[in-house]
Formats: sequence, structure tokens, C-alpha cells
Amino acid sequence: MEAAVSSLHSPGDKVQVIVAGKFGERWAQLAKAFGLECIRLHKDYGDAASPVEILNQLEKNQGVRSLFVQACETSTGTVHDLESISRVVRDKFPDILIIVDAISAIGSQPVEPDEWDLDVVISGAQKAFGVPPGLAFVSLGPRAVKALESDSYSPHYYLNLRKELAGQLSGNTAYTPAISLITALNKATSIMLEEGLEQLIGTANLMARCARKGLQELGFCLLSTSPANALTAAYPPPGISADELRTTLEESYGLKVAGGQGSLKGKIIRIAHLGYFDLLDVFSVLAAIEMCFHEMGKPVNLGRGVTAAMEEARSAGVLVPREE
Repeated sequence: MEAAVSSLHSPGDKVQVIVAGKFGERWAQLAKAFGLECIRLHKDYGDAASPVEILNQLEKNQGVRSLFVQACETSTGTVHDLESISRVVRDKFPDILIIVDAISAIGSQPVEPDEWDLDVVISGAQKAFGVPPGLAFVSLGPRAVKALESDSYSPHYYLNLRKELAGQLSGNTAYTPAISLITALNKATSIMLEEGLEQLIGTANLMARCARKGLQELGFCLLSTSPANALTAAYPPPGISADELRTTLEESYGLKVAGGQGSLKGKIIRIAHLGYFDLLDVFSVLAAIEMCFHEMGKPVNLGRGVTAAMEEARSAGVLVPREE
């Protein structure tokens, strides 16, 4: 993310940032750190910015160089419609750089940088790839590659996309790479390719649907109005503390779920649906939540959430009897 800001912008450049969660805020903080004029389009946590909203703000603020957006705002489990955003923006502002944080989106939802004409798309090894943290990926479209030719951008040294691109085109990296992580990535991508991207995304989608059904059956309120495949974010039912639930899940059942960030800290739980997780993990965490409710003194019909999740899986044709 920092390389995309410093390698493609000069101090004073005007940029538009979609702030719909903690990582949208991070785009804005990076823009400020490098002296950019940052125009923010704020959305309530859990809501996505529509293409029309984005276009309207661009029309009110002429001279914007880049649009920064999350494919999946991981802090809220919310997706943006990148294809529609790009189509609408390109129609009126064909030269704007569209820069996408797709860190938790790649491998869990469709992202088509070339077909959707996205200039910069960023991801990381620690999400759908299931590799330990430490590798970041970035794709550069023709506009972004051309933009790298300028020498007037913000100061940077290691996070230099032009130098990195030159190295990659000759089969090298600009600096010493994390060989062990690249070896792990090679294995992970081999597994992903064997499964197939469509199947990989379909599995994440099914896990998300089942998790949402199960949580809602247990009285949770979903945070996002545009829910992601990568994870589900939800408010616990009245009388249940999100942090106490997370602590009980870990101490009693050895299960870790994420909490909220920023203004959502202590208010929600977030359950992941990518990497090495599968449908059985969804059933397991729902069963553990039910047992936590019981342990925490909240009345619950045991099996209710799991049943709802299983029914969703069955409706998708997953849980079917074997043929004789």
C-alpha cells in the first residue's frame, strides 16, 4: 500500500479515498504521510460506497489523480463492486489511477484487474494463500507502468515499484527476497491451482453464507450491508460481550476469532472463511459459540445455529446422501 502511494504520487497530488473501515482509513493516513491532498468519501462501517457516490465526489473535485478503494474492507467484512466502480469512473475520468487493496479479496471473491481496467491491485500471502505473513503482491496495469516513468514522486528507496518492476522483468527482485516464504507460496499456489480459482471462491462463498445463517439464527446482527466471502463480521446478541465471547472461545475450545478494530473494538466478532478453513470449521465455530452461550449463562437451543448452517449447505447441494 505504501509503495503504491509513494511510487506513483508527488506531494500535493489530489487523491480520493473511500473510507468505509479501518483499512480505508489506512489509505487516508498513507496519503497524508506523503503530503497528498486527500479527499475522503466516508461511509458508515458496514456500508459500501456506490459507483454513483464515487462519481459524484470526483465530479465535485476536479483534478483527482488516483482513487483508492478496498475490494474487501477486512475490518467490516464488506465488499465494493469494483467492476461497476471502474466502469462508471472510466466513462467520465479515463485517466484516473484506480488503486485497490485486495489483500483479503484475492482468492475469496472475483477480482479481474485486466478485464475491469484496474491500475494497481495489491494482495498479501497471509490471507487466501494461507502462507505466513511477509509477502506482498502488486499488479500494475499499463497506466500505472507508464506513470512509473516520472522521477518527481515522493521520496522512497526500498518501496520503489519502478526498481522492483525492472528486477521482476529480468527474473530478479530488487533486493534480497524472503526465499522461505516464496517456497511456501509456490506450494500454496500449486494447491490453489489444482483446486481451481472458481472452486476456491465458491467454497469461500458457501462458508460465508453458512456462517451468516448460523450466526443470525443465534441472534447475531450482521454488520455489513454488502457482505464479503472472506469473512463475516457480526454483533453478538444482547447480553453477550464480544470480547468475553472471544476469550471464552479461546480458553474453553481453543478457537480464535478476530475482534473489531477502530470504533468497532469490543463490539463485534469476525470469522474468517479463507486460507485453510473449510465448511467443517464453520460448523465447529458455530457449535463452540453455542456452547459458550451456555457457559456464559445465555439461554440457547443447542444445535440451532449449526442446523441453520447445515441447511444452507444442503440447499447448495453440498450435504447430499451418497448414491448406493
